[in-house]
Amino acid sequence: MAKKDDRPAFIDMIRNKRLPVLILDSRWQQLFPPEQRPVQIKKLEDNLKKELKLQAKLATELKELQSLKKKLMQGIVLNMEEVSQNEKENKRKKKLEKSQSLIVDINDKIKKCLEQTDEMPERIRLANEELMLASVRICYEKMHKNEHDIKAISEWINQTRVELKRQVLIKQDMEDANSRIYSYMHDMLGPEFMQLFDDNDGNV
Repeated sequence: MAKKDDRPAFIDMIRNKRLPVLILDSRWQQLFPPEQRPVQIKKLEDNLKKELKLQAKLATELKELQSLKKKLMQGIVLNMEEVSQNEKENKRKKKLEKSQSLIVDINDKIKKCLEQTDEMPERIRLANEELMLASVRICYEKMHKNEHDIKAISEWINQTRVELKRQVLIKQDMEDANSRIYSYMHDMLGPEFMQLFDDNDGNV
């Protein structure tokens, strides 16, 4: 596990890597299945999701604002080309003024939207790096625990292997002894006696 003093060094190393968006990466998903994600990972994951959703929302909002501005501009051009009497002229001017006012508001919204949109890649990158840093820390903790468990299991396997060999030898010795005993009694007493002996489960 990295010490707090090592954090800047880890961040610098991560920043020099071209990271995929972790929550969209299949290998990260395999390392952190939804049902096994620690609380810290879920929190950072939610933060990254929030930034991605905001980016998508801003893109949609910008597209809608630009489309509305285009329609208003087209309306202004059409109104300016109209030749009409005084009464209609007043209505046309009011409509033009309203459209121009709306365009000013839309331009302001587009400007703010673009400013936020420009910030999003950096915000997403930072959220992704935070998630990567936490993921690395948890992965290393898990690896160290696995190494400890692997060592313990390996020792158990070696001990079991030795015991298994010992038990196999004991079993072979017993089988050899039984074979010698049976062969001796068979040779001495004959097959009929041994059959009777077997039928009575060795009760003489």
